[in-house]
Amino acid sequence: MIIFYFLKKLPFSFFLWLGNKVPMIHTKILSVSSKDSFQQFDVSRRKFLQRGMITLSGISFAGAAYGAFARDNYEIILQSLYIKNLPPAFQNFSITLISDVHSSIFMPKEDMKRYVKAVNDMHSDMIVVTGDFVNSMEEEVYPFAEAFVDLKATHGIFGCLGNHDYFANVDVVAKEVNQCGIRLLRNERITLEKSGEKIYLLGVDDFGNKSTAEKRFSKLVQHTETSIPKILLCHRPYFFEEASKNNIDVTLSGHTHGGQVVFAKIGNAMITPAMIASPYVWGLYKKNNAQMYVNRGLGTVALPIRINCSPEITKLTLLRA
Repeated sequence: MIIFYFLKKLPFSFFLWLGNKVPMIHTKILSVSSKDSFQQFDVSRRKFLQRGMITLSGISFAGAAYGAFARDNYEIILQSLYIKNLPPAFQNFSITLISDVHSSIFMPKEDMKRYVKAVNDMHSDMIVVTGDFVNSMEEEVYPFAEAFVDLKATHGIFGCLGNHDYFANVDVVAKEVNQCGIRLLRNERITLEKSGEKIYLLGVDDFGNKSTAEKRFSKLVQHTETSIPKILLCHRPYFFEEASKNNIDVTLSGHTHGGQVVFAKIGNAMITPAMIASPYVWGLYKKNNAQMYVNRGLGTVALPIRINCSPEITKLTLLRA
């Protein structure tokens, strides 16, 4: 019941917090709240809230129950990526992107096998998984590996590590993920070839600051041909500017879960606590000649619910700009 009360109260607390951060709005709130008419209204409001608590608790329970159910109803997103200098051999090359599986009691092997089948049924040329294979314990990687060993793609399956993989024994997690067929790119670059033409695929372990991003991205792009497109796997989407500065054409990320709990959507913008940490929450972003796609992920963290934010499998198609 405490969880349901928290979910019910969270949107109002968030908007109040946001208002108090803006000086002009904060001054207006103080001015209005000091008036006698507001004080009388506030007493009446409190009585009304007390009388309606049972009803609101029921609504909260229903909302949370819906959220728990909705986390299993995934959405397939089809997204085109237009890339300058894309080699003709890679025209219409398809990449299935998934992220944030979070193998745990809330993401059992049976559910993961269902996602594996859905990914395989898309018949993409390549599959990438951008981190958080487990939630917090190294033993969670074993059911993950048993399910994801069945992934298939003609041009390979690749991944990078996320922050939750470091909550566990990261070496054990990395070993099992590699052995199940997902080639982890740990601060390294490989070249993908098709019909004699090339693109670069880069991948980094999870990290938490922009100076590290600048150093790693700069090192990864050293001695690369500027005419060959570069695709980066980076768990957190926070470092899009650094990727753009290093002439990385496409960044693929996760981490945010699309907000996981979304209060409202206004056009392409989402009202969610995740926007406090980063402006990059979900979907396609562009900066100069660079672009980034942030996947909503499959699993959950903290509360095993999703509201207005279903799990996502993304099929990306490369096209020449």
